[in-house]
Amino acid sequence: MNIFRKLQQLPQSVKASIAFAFASFVASGISYIVTPIYTRLLLPEEYGQTSVFMTWLEIFGIMAMFCLSYGVFNNGMVDYPEKRDEYSFSMLILSNIITLCFSGILLCLYPLIAEWLKLDFAFIVLMCIVFMVQPAYNFWKAKQRYELKYKLTVCVSVCASILSPLTAIVCILANPSAPVYGRIFGAEIALICVYVVFYIVLAVKSKCKINTTYWKAALLFNLPLIPHYLSVYLLGSSDKLMISWLVGDAQTAYYSVAHSVAAVVTIVWGAINSSLIPYTYEKCKKEDFEPISRVTLPLLTLFATVCVLLIMLAPEVVAVMATADYMEAIYAIPPIVGGVFFQVQYYIYANVVYYYKKPKYVMIASLTSTVLNIVLNYIFISQFGYLAAGYTTIFCYFVQATIDYFAMRKVVGRNIYNMRYIGVLSLAVVLIALFSNLIYGYAIVRYIVLAVIVVVCILLRKKIIGLFTTMKGEKKS
Repeated sequence: MNIFRKLQQLPQSVKASIAFAFASFVASGISYIVTPIYTRLLLPEEYGQTSVFMTWLEIFGIMAMFCLSYGVFNNGMVDYPEKRDEYSFSMLILSNIITLCFSGILLCLYPLIAEWLKLDFAFIVLMCIVFMVQPAYNFWKAKQRYELKYKLTVCVSVCASILSPLTAIVCILANPSAPVYGRIFGAEIALICVYVVFYIVLAVKSKCKINTTYWKAALLFNLPLIPHYLSVYLLGSSDKLMISWLVGDAQTAYYSVAHSVAAVVTIVWGAINSSLIPYTYEKCKKEDFEPISRVTLPLLTLFATVCVLLIMLAPEVVAVMATADYMEAIYAIPPIVGGVFFQVQYYIYANVVYYYKKPKYVMIASLTSTVLNIVLNYIFISQFGYLAAGYTTIFCYFVQATIDYFAMRKVVGRNIYNMRYIGVLSLAVVLIALFSNLIYGYAIVRYIVLAVIVVVCILLRKKIIGLFTTMKGEKKS
């Protein structure tokens, strides 16, 4: 009861952060639960095929939906506080128009690129349907998060994260002769049903009002960002496609399992960042930069701790998530997780750049690092196998974070964060990621490291809790 009362006294922004983090943990927990089921219901080659589908779904989705629920939407929440429902529905219709154009081109070109895509025509049609309705849910969720209305958002997120894999598993069992179709169609059709509900909700709340004056600003803002968003995703996921092309679907499956493990910490940071965005925007609006660093650096330190814990527990996590056939995936986890740590640094710099509406600088960073990643992958995957993809990625994420940092300096005209501290923290994570493979055969050494981390966290618990107190004080002020 004491803890419950203290939680109730926290400011809305902090409670929202905790709630979104909880939803992320639940979603990642469900991912942990269903991944072992998928790896046992599907052959490695089939699991690799589903990973290829999910990768293309994300890549085409960036172009088909134009990422209108990202940075430009948060700006719309700031610029039109009294017309947020109208703005959301207007963005939805704009997204649908772009989707129809993209889908028509993709379906016409399919005969020419089918062999390159490695996807059946039915999967392409399914993608196009998803692209039409998914933005409705994205806009609703982004608006709820910006307004810190976390209760319903968390409930819907958790329910969707349960419904989709559950439906997929039922479809696989019901149609064992075509498990890949059962896995993909089962999961996506369940989500489509959820998306349709929110499409109707947005239409009703906005009374179907469409203001096309919002479109020009949104298109001008996002057009230079599409290469950036595409580059960001390719930087993290083109590895799977290149492994599939250069090595094979089985190796793609091994790498995908490792990537799924690392994706858990990405989801956690996504929940943190969703609450950091409005906080950062409000401080930038007042040109009060010091509190941004004071709040962000402890969160980055906590995230680094989670990354190290995951690296140390990689053998146990993979043993739970997959069969013995996938155990070699543990050696891909450290570099992938290390890369994720540099990836989140992009967010703390880009949040500031987005506020000042200078997206071209972010695009330069992501495009440069992605092209570099593809080139390095082509060279080293062919020579050293799929594990090389993890090490090329960690280097390219470092390049991206470095460029984004200088972009922030250029836009703001000053340094916001304690870069010496971030540099030391980054070096520690990288060294652990590079050399942890050497101790995977010595469980006692890993457990000692884990014990030390736990003890340090306990000793520093007051400082960790103090982070929330700091945010609470700033909220009142």
